[in-house]
Amino acid sequence: MIGVGTGLITPLGFAALAASTPPARLGQTMGAAELGRELGDAGGPLLVAAVASAAGLAYGFGALALLLALGAGLALTRRARTADRTT
Repeated sequence: MIGVGTGLITPLGFAALAASTPPARLGQTMGAAELGRELGDAGGPLLVAAVASAAGLAYGFGALALLLALGAGLALTRRARTADRTT
């Protein structure tokens, strides 16, 4: 099920990202997005396994959820600051 979800959402996410990116920055944006996706594919299981080995699987998934929430919060904060500077 995870593979099916990833197979569906990845092309949609990249299409939305490409549609909202200025043409001059498209290559840089798509490259950064792909790098982030690959780091998540490689690092997510390692993080969950490390924490799960020490504290249990529920804590492993909790650590991953916390990391994702912090990343999303940081991205939204940065985006809001950037929007404030341009207006």
